[in-house]
Amino acid sequence: MGAQDPSAGPGVRSAVSVVIPTCANAVELERTLASIFATRYEPLEVVVVENRPPAPVTRRVVEDRFSSHHVRYEEERRHGASWARNTGLAVSEGEIVAFTDDDVVVDQGWIESAVGVFARSSDVACVTGRILPLSVDTEPRRLFDDFSVFDKGSERRVFRLPETRIEEPLFPYTAGHVGSGANILLRREVAVGIGGFDPVLGTPTVGGEDLDLFIRLVREGFTIAYEPEVIVRHDHPDSLKDLRRHAYRYGMGLTAMLSKHLLRGPERLQILGAIPAGVGYLLDPNSRKNSQKTSSYPRSLDLLEYLGMLFGPVAYGASLVGLSRVRHDRRGAGLRVPKPGSPEPRPRQH
Repeated sequence: MGAQDPSAGPGVRSAVSVVIPTCANAVELERTLASIFATRYEPLEVVVVENRPPAPVTRRVVEDRFSSHHVRYEEERRHGASWARNTGLAVSEGEIVAFTDDDVVVDQGWIESAVGVFARSSDVACVTGRILPLSVDTEPRRLFDDFSVFDKGSERRVFRLPETRIEEPLFPYTAGHVGSGANILLRREVAVGIGGFDPVLGTPTVGGEDLDLFIRLVREGFTIAYEPEVIVRHDHPDSLKDLRRHAYRYGMGLTAMLSKHLLRGPERLQILGAIPAGVGYLLDPNSRKNSQKTSSYPRSLDLLEYLGMLFGPVAYGASLVGLSRVRHDRRGAGLRVPKPGSPEPRPRQH
């Protein structure tokens, strides 16, 4: 599969930057970095953004263990994945910027496969891919895999408006079908142009920023491609406590994201009208979300997710207030990060 950028001329490979937010998680981060450099893709840079500074152990891993590679260490003191990702985006230099997490192992062909999609399809602004479990050797990890449905399947898909809405009437508000934050690659100019990730979604909403990014991309007229050969493997948590926390936070992040688009988006009536169908999908045992759950699946996880959904709108409001206090300290140079209360940009006209 080729990895050539048509705009760069014959034989020139697209430069790629990989952004990894981390929170003093040096052991897993080292494993993630080793897997990225094992892809042997060039030209490649990696930007590690420590979101819990100071964390000397993170700096040591980056600067000592991988000193022979093009990797840089940055710090972002404002807590939240969106802040960290935007900091990495702001300092990145690649034409394509990949975002992943510090608890994954990427497949050797991860970058090459994604760059090939961009090279073949000039209209694609974003590529997502499969997130498979690194291991399901314990009950908590197996349950996490059943709950999260990170793996979106082995079929290539293209998401854009209005075509995808014909197949999925609730699209793009079913953005969970598109992908997840641990496996996203974007054309840098597009990522910067839409303002990166929304920092209102992340803390204290603890999630939803990846789904919000997908919604904003397609609403602005961009195309997202899901490529099953673009694979990372996620190290699922190995404790029931972490699993319960994930279920609650997932529910909170989802409704926080929907609250944003209900309050500030251009399709408020459509979102309100879709609520009954959304509830039906949530409760339907045959829905994609629930079909993998066996009879032994603990329903307490569903209840925690529903509880998180109830508090999502409250968390979104609290996050708006919190962001207003740190706006003067924005570090996202060159990023049009939406201000609290500002309307969504209009979709591009073709």
